[in-house]
Amino acid sequence: MFRSLIHKGIIPLLFTLTLLLVAAGCGDENSPATTTPVADAPMIAPDFTTVTLSGDVVSFSDLKGRPVVLNFAASWCAPCELEAPVLVAAYEKYSDRVQFFGLAVKDDMEAQRAFAERHGLQFPIGGDPDSSISLKFQRAAKVPISGIPTTYFINEEGIIVDYFIGPLSDISMEKKIATILPAADSGQSAPAPPAASPDPAGPAD
Repeated sequence: MFRSLIHKGIIPLLFTLTLLLVAAGCGDENSPATTTPVADAPMIAPDFTTVTLSGDVVSFSDLKGRPVVLNFAASWCAPCELEAPVLVAAYEKYSDRVQFFGLAVKDDMEAQRAFAERHGLQFPIGGDPDSSISLKFQRAAKVPISGIPTTYFINEEGIIVDYFIGPLSDISMEKKIATILPAADSGQSAPAPPAASPDPAGPAD
């Protein structure tokens, strides 16, 4: 029976699917599961309350009014180690225009503190010990694949504009942040004023 499954190609197919899920990041068995946001309706970022590494109690509602990069990660997640330098660089470049906030999923907070210090992460990081906040965002954004790191890009009105599962590259981070910046801040050029029409009467004498 097992040999017949191999000959039919079922086992190789399952192995390929497993590799694709692992590539997305560190999995979370309690979460639903993709990589492209659904744009048919506004995806409202759900509120949450957490305690940061510095001991501050922060709610997502406190962050509204400016674009937010919300990163779910953990000290035990190898892909999160790869992504950390990208977050550091993005924070240094955009922290005056974008709020960065991290959530440590199923993580020991002292281990997360050591992780943040080792990589030089300067933005606030709160705890998500039971992954309930992560699950809220996956449901709100209709994300069909679970895993960390996962990063949500939220505009100043609290709408989830985009998300990314897996470790972001510098280029991907730049592109995603551009989707939540106001046009004046995203590097888009303002339209040039129309050229003046020639005076049909000609120059005055």
